[in-house]
Amino acid sequence: MNVIRFFVAGTPKAMSVGKGIRVPNKGGGLRQFQTRANTDWSLLVGMIGREHAPAEPLDGALSFEAVFYMPRPATAPKRVTLPVKRPDIDNLVHKLTDQFNGVFWHDDAQVIDLVVRKRFAHDGRTGAEFIVSEGGA
Repeated sequence: MNVIRFFVAGTPKAMSVGKGIRVPNKGGGLRQFQTRANTDWSLLVGMIGREHAPAEPLDGALSFEAVFYMPRPATAPKRVTLPVKRPDIDNLVHKLTDQFNGVFWHDDAQVIDLVVRKRFAHDGRTGAEFIVSEGGA
């Protein structure tokens, strides 16, 4: 069974989808287009992910796991053990499955198990760990 595991150091950021912008044109109508604002974090994840990619995208059913290690705010009381503030967990992962199309898998429809966690980095090492494995859990 193929298992690909890698860690990306840095502060996890929400993946940007972009914003729709409406601009008036000379004919009195409106033009609408999407802006794309990739964060440095998303570019880093893509670059390091591609370094760990197989020669050919994997076939069949796949599992994808992501654990985001967030910085612990200095002002957080000791009783706060989990990062329940922004960024939202779904915004951390939602563009990654698309970004890895043609890299780890042919299409993200192949991902049948998706596990995503957001935790404080207890050792001070912020970043994200990613695991891609063949088959389901």
